[in-house]
Order: sequence, then C-alpha cells, then structure tokens
Amino acid sequence: MRNIVYIILLIAPLFSSADQGNPGKVRTGSHAFTIQWIAFDEDNKPGKVIIKSIGENEYSIEGEQRDKTKNEYVTIKGTFIVVGRVLKFNGKIVSRIADINSGKPCESNGPAVFKASGKRKYWRLQQMLNCDGMTTDYIDIFF
Repeated sequence: MRNIVYIILLIAPLFSSADQGNPGKVRTGSHAFTIQWIAFDEDNKPGKVIIKSIGENEYSIEGEQRDKTKNEYVTIKGTFIVVGRVLKFNGKIVSRIADINSGKPCESNGPAVFKASGKRKYWRLQQMLNCDGMTTDYIDIFF
C-alpha cells in the first residue's frame, strides 16, 4: 500500500490541470503585447505581436511594444507550443527600461513559459526577474 501512495505522488504532476486534455488552439494574427513599465494611451499604443501557425500545435511569434519618446521597449521573437493554458516558448525576449538594469537591455534566450492563470485573458511570462536581479517584469501576450 505504501508503494502505491509513492507511485501516485510521483506521477500526479504528469496529470496536472494545466496539462490535461488536448493541446489548446491559438488564434493566429495580431495580438496585444505589453510590459507593465510602458504606459499606453493615445500616444503610445499597446505593443503588437503576430502569431502564425507553423505546424501541428506549433506557432511562431514576433513583435514589440515601444515608447519612442523614452526609447523603452520589449521585443519577442521565437516559437511556442500550447499545452492547455500554457505556452512553452523558445526564442528571445529583450526589454529596455530607462530606470531598470542601469538602462541597459535585458536579454533572455532559450526556453520560457507563458501561462494564463484563472480567468485572465492573457498569457504572462513566468520567468519574471529582470537582469538586474531585483525587478519583476510582467510581460503579457493577450488572447
């Protein structure tokens, strides 16, 4: 009996609710894309990414949000697959905010995870720590 409990504890994460069911479908085309440090209003619009299907449950993504007056930005380029409400991303994300990381670009390369929690209408990057090691960045891709 004890061994059965251990086995259940070991395999339970394989069946978590975020990964259940068939892979999710993503609307291709233009989506809003933001980092919380860049305000958007009449002069600065939310950023935009273009999502294209490139295979069975695989997508490419490319785009940016910019504040041209402050030369601040966040860019993204790569691919992802969808598992439930999770995007498993592989590519490059670069942000530059004047008051963060001494104003130098923060570049992230390789795998990362975006997740839509609860009733949110966007996927949020789960690796939130900026290159300065202290600041939390909220980078979102809207449905």
